Amino acid sequence: MLRRLCVFALGVALLVGGGHALHAQSVDTTAFTLKNIHAEQAFSPDAFQGGRWADEGPVITYIQPADTGDATHLMRYNLKTDDSTRVIDGVNLYADDVGRVVPIEDYQFSEDGDKVLIYTDSKQVWRANTKGYYYVYELASQTLTPVADRDDGYQMFAKFNPSATRVAFIRNRDLYLKNLKTGQETALTTDGSEGAIINGTFDWVYEEEFRVRDGWRWSPEGKHIAFFKLDESETREFALTDHTTRYPEYKRFRYPKAGEKNSEIKVGVIDLSAVRPSQDRQPQAIRYFDTNTWEEGGTEHEYLPRMGWTPTVSGRHRVWMFRMNRNQNRLDLLYGDPRTGRVQTILQEQNDTYIEVGDETLSFLDDGKHFVFLSERSGYNHAYLYRTDGTKLGPITGGEWEVTAFHGVDEASLTAYFTATREHSTERHLYSAGVSLGRHEAPMPPTKVSTAPGWHDINMSKDRKYYIDAHSRRGMPPTWTLHEASGSKLTTLKENEALEKRLDHNNLPSASFTTLPAADGTPLNAYIVKPKDFDPSAQYPVLMYVYGGPGIQTVTDRWGGVRHLWHQYLVKTQDAVVVSVDNRGTGGRGKAFQDVPYQRLGQPESADQIAAAQALTDSSWVDPDRVGIWGWSYGGYMTLMSMLTGDGPSTFTAGLSVAPVTDWRLYDTIYTERYMSTPQANEDGYVQGAPQTYTDRLESHQNLLLAHGGFDDNVHPQNGIQMARRLQENGKQFQFMLYPKKRHSIAGGTTRLHLFRMLTSFIQEQIASSKPTRGAPE
Repeated sequence: MLRRLCVFALGVALLVGGGHALHAQSVDTTAFTLKNIHAEQAFSPDAFQGGRWADEGPVITYIQPADTGDATHLMRYNLKTDDSTRVIDGVNLYADDVGRVVPIEDYQFSEDGDKVLIYTDSKQVWRANTKGYYYVYELASQTLTPVADRDDGYQMFAKFNPSATRVAFIRNRDLYLKNLKTGQETALTTDGSEGAIINGTFDWVYEEEFRVRDGWRWSPEGKHIAFFKLDESETREFALTDHTTRYPEYKRFRYPKAGEKNSEIKVGVIDLSAVRPSQDRQPQAIRYFDTNTWEEGGTEHEYLPRMGWTPTVSGRHRVWMFRMNRNQNRLDLLYGDPRTGRVQTILQEQNDTYIEVGDETLSFLDDGKHFVFLSERSGYNHAYLYRTDGTKLGPITGGEWEVTAFHGVDEASLTAYFTATREHSTERHLYSAGVSLGRHEAPMPPTKVSTAPGWHDINMSKDRKYYIDAHSRRGMPPTWTLHEASGSKLTTLKENEALEKRLDHNNLPSASFTTLPAADGTPLNAYIVKPKDFDPSAQYPVLMYVYGGPGIQTVTDRWGGVRHLWHQYLVKTQDAVVVSVDNRGTGGRGKAFQDVPYQRLGQPESADQIAAAQALTDSSWVDPDRVGIWGWSYGGYMTLMSMLTGDGPSTFTAGLSVAPVTDWRLYDTIYTERYMSTPQANEDGYVQGAPQTYTDRLESHQNLLLAHGGFDDNVHPQNGIQMARRLQENGKQFQFMLYPKKRHSIAGGTTRLHLFRMLTSFIQEQIASSKPTRGAPE
C-alpha cells in the first residue's frame, strides 16, 4: 500500500497516577527548529500507552518497563478507579535456555487465566516484528517454559488452544503443535520452503495490501486448525541492491508486479484427532477446501484475503472465507465444512469498480445467530445485519455519509456503535444506533455520542460499556479520555498541556478550512496555512501538499503530526503559504467521489490539483510564479503528474517528489490492479498514468527534486532511477537524492532530519527565493 508516512510521532507515557501529564510551571522556550521537530521530537505529543481490554469493565492489561534492566512487567489497570496490579513481575522471567531475563513484547492469557503465553526477542519481517520466541508462564508456580528450542528457528503467531493444553505456532513456513503436558512437538505441515510453499502466514504482497500476517486459527472448541497455504514458486523475484559494501549485496524477495503471476492460495483444515505424532507427515489429518483459487481458479477466483471460524451453524463450526476475483470487484463469503470439505456461498457482493476488505468487514455477534457486514452498495459505506445462514435482515446504518469504523453491538441493549463522517467528511465522531433483529427496510436513526468538534479516534471495550477517546484537532494535540458508552466522561487519561503551551509560545500559524474547485467544478476540501502577519496586499509563495491516493485524506480536522509541524515551520520562516487539497478519489465522501480515478489513476487527481492551484492564483495574494507542490509515496507520484500533465508546467514552479511511483507497471499486483486492472487489460490507463510518459514536458523554469530510499521494498528505487533516466534522455535538469539502505519511510538516525533540511533548502531556493529568508534551516 502506498502509505502516508509520519502523520503521528507519539511518545510513550506510563500509566502512573492515572497517566496524567505534569503541568509545566514555567515558560517553555523550546525553539521551533527542524532539529527539534524531526530529530529531537520536541514537538511530538505524549501518548496514552493504552493496552488490551479485559473481557469486562474499564480494565486493561499492558506492558510496563521495569525500573532497571530489560525486564518488563505485565500490569492490570482499572481506568476508572486508577487502581493497578502487577500480574507478572518481569524480574521473574528468567529463561534458562538463554541465561537471562526475557522482556515481554506481547502476550496471550489462557481462557482460564492461569497461564500467559509470552512473546519475546522479536525480529522484523517486512513491516512488523512478527518472528521471535515464545514461553509459557504459569502464574501459580511462577515457572517459565520455552515453547520450542530456539536452535530450531524463530517462531511466529503462537496461540493457546481453548483449554491451554497445547500451543500451535509457525516455524520456517510450517505449522507445529506443542503438547504442553508431554512436551512433544509435532510438525503438522512439512512442505514449507523458501521461494515456494508458505503455511500459516503470507507473502510480501498479501501482508502489504490485504494487511494480513497471522494466517491460522484454532477452532472455537479446539479440535481443528484452519490455515492458509500459499505457493509463491511462480512469482517473480525482486532484488534490492546494497552498494555500501565493497561488493554489492542483494536482498531478494518475491514481489509480483502488476499483470504478473500471484501466489496460489487455499485454506486447509487440520483435524487434530487424526494427527499421529509418531508420523513425520500428517496428510491423513489435512483437508483443503476447493475454492478454485489454487492453480485452476484463473482470474475469476484469485484471492482469499480473510478467514476465520463461524459460530455453530447447523450443529458445528464452519470456516468462513472471503474470496475475490483478480480485479477485486466481486467478493464472496464462503463457509467451508471441516468435516466434509463442502464449500457453500453465503453472500456475494459485486461492484462496478472495486471492493476493499478489512478486519471489520465481517463480524459475528456473540449470540451466534447474526453477523454484521460492511458494504458500499448504497454508494456509502454502511453496516448491514444478516443471519448466520446469509439471510439479509436490513441496514444498521444508512445515509449520505460513511461509516469509517464499526465498533460492535451491545447485544443486551441492541445498540450498535460506530465512527462516521455524518457531521462532515473532515471530522470523525462516535455514534450509536438501535439494532432490530427482525427484517427491516430502514435503519434506526443514529445518535451522536461524541460532542467536541474535530477527530475522535475511538477504542471501545469488549463489553461495549466504555470507550477511550483520543480527540484532537488540526492545531491541537490529542487528549485521551475515558467515557461510558453513553458519552459521559469519567476521567482524563492523558493530556498534552505542556506541548500546547510550547506551541502557543512559538506563536505558530494555524490552518483554516475552505473549499477549492476540482477540474469539473466539484468543491474540494482544502486547508490553508497563512503567516500570522499575513498581508492581503502582498504576494506570497504557495506550497501545495498532496497525497491524493484512493481513500486517503490529508484535509482533516485532526492533529497533523510532524508533517503539519514542518508546514507551519515553512510558513513561519519562509513567509510562505501552505495549502492541501483532497482531490477526487480521496476518502470520506462516498463511493462515487472515490471512484472517479478508477482505471485512470493520476489523471483526474492531478487535473484537480492543477485546477485548485489555478484557483488560488486568482487571489491577489498568491505569486503565480512561485507555486510549488510536494508529496510522499502516492503524493510523490501526484507531484510528478501535477507538474507534468495538462496545465501543470505553466502552473507549478517547483516540485518535491519523495518515493514516487513513476510507472504503475513497477508496483504490486493487489494494490495496482484494484484501481487499474492489469496492464494487459488497461494499457492506455497505465501509459497515461505514468509520470515517465511526460518527462519531455518538464519546462526549463520548473525545478524538480526527487528523493528515494535505496532499500525501499514497497515503491522500489527503480521508480526514481527510471524517472531520472527518462529526464536525462529528454535533456531535463533536476535534482536527485538517493538514501542508501533506507526504506520507504527514509528514516533512522539523522536521515529524516537530513531529508527535511534538504527539502527546506530547496523550497528556500526555488519558491521563496525572491524574498529574504529568515535564516538557513536549523
